[in-house]
Amino acid sequence: MKTQFEVNEDFRVMENEELVYMLTKKNDFSQKAAEDLFGYPNTSSFSDVISQMTPAKRRLAMAAVELYKRLRENAAEPQKIMCSQDIYKLMFPYLGDIATEECWAVFLNQSSRVIKRFRVSCGGYSATQVDIRVILREALLSRAVNIILCHNHPSGNKQPSRDDDRLTQAVATGAKMMNLRFLDHVIIAGNDYYSFADEGKI
Repeated sequence: MKTQFEVNEDFRVMENEELVYMLTKKNDFSQKAAEDLFGYPNTSSFSDVISQMTPAKRRLAMAAVELYKRLRENAAEPQKIMCSQDIYKLMFPYLGDIATEECWAVFLNQSSRVIKRFRVSCGGYSATQVDIRVILREALLSRAVNIILCHNHPSGNKQPSRDDDRLTQAVATGAKMMNLRFLDHVIIAGNDYYSFADEGKI
């Protein structure tokens, strides 16, 4: 089966600057941006192109990019969560390239299949506040059997903080009281990650 880009011959054969122009409608900017994007070293980014678009086009473009990214990642997602690497693959598209901390919960059924991914909180550059009651309530509403916690460290340092340790223990205690299994807490730090379960801390 052909991909969308293989079917749509017009866009597939366009030069880089033509594609940038299609998005921005700015001749002078398009040529320079294309050179900066694909040159070495690249001195521009996709965000620079997006910033030249009108607000309405910008929202549309970002929605299309996000949808395409999720479709590609969905094909590679594990059918079951069997290890910390599976968690990393599942959540990297959501947490791998954002500038602020976010905490997500993943709810699984008895067979370790994903029922739901749930964003618990959004924070700043180095921390995010998490209400454990929100996690447990959503797990029960989702009829989950297993819970996984996942958050990111934009700094690139995968080592857990004291707050991360306390959060892990608090969720483990709360999950046990609700007869839920807390499987792991994974910290995503760019292309690396830390697993509390792998380290024997759950």
